[in-house]
Amino acid sequence: MTVQIDVPVQELEDKGHWLRKFRRAKNLNTLQLMVSNAIDRHHNTASVAAAIYLAECQRERELEQGRLLDR
Repeated sequence: MTVQIDVPVQELEDKGHWLRKFRRAKNLNTLQLMVSNAIDRHHNTASVAAAIYLAECQRERELEQGRLLDR
């Protein structure tokens, strides 16, 4: 069962929102699954998709540097 929580579009357009979610990923495979799921849900809103991709890039860099959590 999936629980869908309504999040304001302004928050979804914020890279920080997605980065906080993507920091749950501890490896690139998990990150790719999370990003794919997010894009599947929000592909019709360009500003949200852009925020998702920006957060993905930042999290990839963090994982490559060995930073599992970054406050």
